[in-house]
Amino acid sequence: MSTGPEPQPIAGWRILASLALVAQIVVLLALKSSLEDESWFVGTVSATVEEGPLMLGGVSGNLTIDMQKEKDDISIDFFGPLRLSHWQDERDSRAVLSEQENEKYDENVNETFNSPSPSTIKSTTFTLIHLGIGFSVLLIFLTCIDLKKQHSGSWITRTRRFVSLSAVLNILVVLILILLVLPASWLGTIAENPKDFSASEENEAFLAHAQLSVESELGLDGFLLEFEVSGYDVGMVRPANRSALEAEPPLPDSPDAESFMLISGEMRTETPQYVSEMTYFWIVLWIFVPFVLLIRQRVAIDRRLGPIKVYE
Repeated sequence: MSTGPEPQPIAGWRILASLALVAQIVVLLALKSSLEDESWFVGTVSATVEEGPLMLGGVSGNLTIDMQKEKDDISIDFFGPLRLSHWQDERDSRAVLSEQENEKYDENVNETFNSPSPSTIKSTTFTLIHLGIGFSVLLIFLTCIDLKKQHSGSWITRTRRFVSLSAVLNILVVLILILLVLPASWLGTIAENPKDFSASEENEAFLAHAQLSVESELGLDGFLLEFEVSGYDVGMVRPANRSALEAEPPLPDSPDAESFMLISGEMRTETPQYVSEMTYFWIVLWIFVPFVLLIRQRVAIDRRLGPIKVYE
């Protein structure tokens, strides 16, 4: 009397895969909770006028933002406000833009820096996190379909691999949004879409012959951008001399040379620890573990096979 096929034990790699998928869901829920309750990052912009017209030298400004989900706390500190006010009053009396020039300035601004707003990036991040949770749930379902089998149907295998790859790329995009795109969008918002220095001939209210040098560092703990910009403040030059100044730099002993301005500073973001930890979780749970399980599945040996015989 036949007793039917002998039940097969559950493959060990399937159990580990299920546990890894559950861990993925737990990590994503923890990330979502942290993003709702804690800071996304702390950003700081500081700049100091090293050289400038009139009494502006030594003026500095610091801006710090603690970016959270619903509330962005911003603090601004200025040093040397009296000198800054004196420079601005003198400058405004010399460089007043006409209505037509203001319209052209706004067009240049919009063409120079156009990025999604921080709120849009935040909303997209939460959407992708929910999508990542859905991918993990779907993978658990596909694994449970044939959990007691030693092999999967071809369509299940193809679907599982496609969903796994999609999950890996999805979390990668989440990390890029949090670590890079959101700070960049914040900087663009703070700077109010900075215009191109090279277009000074179209806007007599900024720098001529501007030079910009930048050094940057990027890591899991944050981003650092050090900059130095210099040029001749056209707004501090008499209107009759502006065309000549824009054509070529003034001589060192010329009165117009006093309009030279040098500003140095840095833009820094500090990444919260939970975001850095998420990067390591992604490497382990979404890349390393699935790769190891794939290798384990490929080299698995059926216990029902007989021993390999070697003939001499």
